[in-house]
Amino acid sequence: MGVIMINLMFIKMVQAGNPSEAMFWRSFQSAWTRMTLNAKANNISYRISIRDKDVIFSPMNVKRMHFDEVNVERISLPDSIHVRSQRNMIAYDDGFASPTEIIWLDSDGKIKYYQKVQMGWSGYRVERKE
Repeated sequence: MGVIMINLMFIKMVQAGNPSEAMFWRSFQSAWTRMTLNAKANNISYRISIRDKDVIFSPMNVKRMHFDEVNVERISLPDSIHVRSQRNMIAYDDGFASPTEIIWLDSDGKIKYYQKVQMGWSGYRVERKE
């Protein structure tokens, strides 16, 4: 129940911004949810690569029998934001990820979003800076 409330608050928060950014954050949330479900169902870990132009969710320890059940997902960043520094994170098959903070900048290089990845599948939260 708590995860649902966080997700609803998250969606409301990002909808107030740029439409392409809101679409990016909804796509990110969907990919994160699929990653969580696949990791639990198939006992696999994921690498999340946050790069200049995209975010990639890649399954890591996929056994041949699960190969068709999981896919790499790529989400393009809108032109209005970019990550301050590229990151690679691991979401382990037991649901834990190392806590980390990702800073997203606008096209002028000013901080636009703080994204904090927490331990456990509850995942992350995003704060928009005005």
